[in-house]
Amino acid sequence: MISMGQTSSRGPISASTAAGSARQPKANNMSPATGTAIRIEDLGFEPPSPGSWQLDSTHHPRPVARFITQPSATYEDPFARGFIGSLRRYGTVILYPEYRFVDGFAYLCVRPAPEEELPRRFENAERAFETKLWREDLRRWDEEVKPASIRAHLALQRIDPGALSHDQLLEHLAACYAHLRRMFEQQYRFVAPALLPTGDFVAQIGELSGTSPAELLMLTRGSAPVSSGAEDGLEQLAEAIRDDAEAGATLGSGDPPAEILTALRARPGATGAATNAYLERVECRLIDGFEVGCPCGFELPEVLVKAILRAVQGIDRGRSAVGETERARQRVPSSERRRFDELLAEARATNRLRDERSVYSSIWAMGLMRRAILAAGERLTAKGRIEEPAQLVDASYHEIVSMLRGGEGPSATELAALSRFRATYTAADAPRSLGDPPPPPPPLERLPAAAARATRGILTAVGLLFTDSEAQSEARVVRGLPASPGVYVGTARVLRGPDELGRLRQGDVLVTPATSEAFNVVLPLLGALVTDHGGLLAHAAIVAREFGIPGVVGTRDATSIIPDGAGVRVDGTSGEVQVLS
Repeated sequence: MISMGQTSSRGPISASTAAGSARQPKANNMSPATGTAIRIEDLGFEPPSPGSWQLDSTHHPRPVARFITQPSATYEDPFARGFIGSLRRYGTVILYPEYRFVDGFAYLCVRPAPEEELPRRFENAERAFETKLWREDLRRWDEEVKPASIRAHLALQRIDPGALSHDQLLEHLAACYAHLRRMFEQQYRFVAPALLPTGDFVAQIGELSGTSPAELLMLTRGSAPVSSGAEDGLEQLAEAIRDDAEAGATLGSGDPPAEILTALRARPGATGAATNAYLERVECRLIDGFEVGCPCGFELPEVLVKAILRAVQGIDRGRSAVGETERARQRVPSSERRRFDELLAEARATNRLRDERSVYSSIWAMGLMRRAILAAGERLTAKGRIEEPAQLVDASYHEIVSMLRGGEGPSATELAALSRFRATYTAADAPRSLGDPPPPPPPLERLPAAAARATRGILTAVGLLFTDSEAQSEARVVRGLPASPGVYVGTARVLRGPDELGRLRQGDVLVTPATSEAFNVVLPLLGALVTDHGGLLAHAAIVAREFGIPGVVGTRDATSIIPDGAGVRVDGTSGEVQVLS
């Protein structure tokens, strides 16, 4: 469980100073002066400020591209503004989990709200539960925010950065950068309605019935279509190809994947229209990960072709949770079953917001930003300024602009060293915590009922998001959290980064450090999913449940124990993975 962070030595951290503190971090040493190899043992890993800092290996299982880690440049300030506003609106006594990047790795510290804000927050918590405030936010998301975001993404996506003049490219980079910052803040403005109803359901019903969080979260299955890719238009494309024999022959031709996609786009009628509609939704989104160091759909055409081929063959998205729901309901005292029904209804209604707010906010905006950076990288590579276009993600936005204008910026060797560092190390190489020991959780019994309920719900959800399993693995048995039930036997495909996704084959068991919401694009290929990091509310767990495939998450050591290509038996009910061969 993520615990409440400590205040600074100067007293409680207010909303304004907490957000401002992200602009002046004490630790971010990923700026090599000579371009020599960066060794993790030479890094300081100093805590950014007072408090208890925990490594976030759930969202960032690898070092993060320097474009994202630069102070206030892209992530930290928008994250703080969005999170602070959302938790204040719902009346928790948590200010926000402060995010900092230390030596390329992500750390967070949960900060308490300042005392002067508490009376207003208590009132907000009362109003949130009385009015079911998350319903209002969900309506606003559906009717206003999400459609506007899609329009903004598509407007930038229709611009080909490779075809722009020098000045136009600079303008496009600026537009993508501003758009990304807006989308980061927007994503976290919706964090409370995305997490609170689910955390509230698990906390209350778990206490009433003794039902485990894993069992309770299974009852939300089928309520988040975006998490299984159902909103991307893949099924409509598959149906069109089934009715188009020539398109089917093209898809199975074995031609280069990019050529197959081009041919399908050019097909007349329903096939061409469905292909373009599907690719419009996925080609400029990240395929996995949360930052510009991760590839987009247009960079992995082989993955998209495999997903389309699997969809044409038919995808079973799993059974409904009706039976499990009734069994869980029967464990609740009869006098409390109405409360069970109401809490589950709210959790199911908002469950899709958990991934939608990311997919339609930062995941898409990040892909557009990466595409623009790669276009700039092509030009700087052609001039001999850098070695490879993708290495430019390890420059800050302002450095990229300066380099395009012929000014100063990191050298080619410095960027290459940063790129090698990200490819070499994982979160397993970084300290799990920095700074002070974790403090005890806040004394909820001293709070008004609504504020205690809101805070408990958020803390429960956050704990389910970040907490890995404590079970110990063995030489041939990996133990984790049972994220999605069922048993599957198949071939383990151990992928340590999203750039390896092209190795996936239909029916593989993906074994990877962690996944993001964007990962639904490749789910049609998988027979089961196993991760090192992330809890029962992490994205890997959600997508496994929604897709109806066995999932074991938070093992901590699956990628180091399971050999690539080994036969494995994944039991998503018990949380165990056996190495068979």
